[in-house]
Amino acid sequence: MEYSLKINGRQDVLGIRSLLLSNNFKVSHTKNKNNDEFELENGLKISIYNNHFPPNHPAASYETMFQEEDFIYEQTISYELKNNQNYELCYKTMYEISFAILKSLKVNGVFYHTSGEEIFFYKDGKYTFNRTYLELLQKSYGELLKHIEYEVFMK
Repeated sequence: MEYSLKINGRQDVLGIRSLLLSNNFKVSHTKNKNNDEFELENGLKISIYNNHFPPNHPAASYETMFQEEDFIYEQTISYELKNNQNYELCYKTMYEISFAILKSLKVNGVFYHTSGEEIFFYKDGKYTFNRTYLELLQKSYGELLKHIEYEVFMK
């Protein structure tokens, strides 16, 4: 399963590494031509891709259900679950990392499943969740939501 977080800023590689190490994850880092990859021992793979297009280029935008205009982004952080035995821990880690990145960078972002289903949108310090995913998060990882301000997306 793959998920992605598009942000309108840039998370540096050292920041991700520090975040992972501060949470006691054992991680290996690989720098490739187009991206940086982190592999956690629990089976979660994190890849960071910089958007090299100018802001007015169509490839620098993402159409989201949460706002009328396209979301302009500079970087994509992708998550791939490679080990289904630890999927609960991987999901939790994926959300924790995404929340931490958005909080530390103070940037806007959209988090989605690569099938196209959007999970949440973060803008001006507030999360807007897709109702379906919010219910799943509340049921499985409710403790993660205690420290963030959020609302449910209503069309």
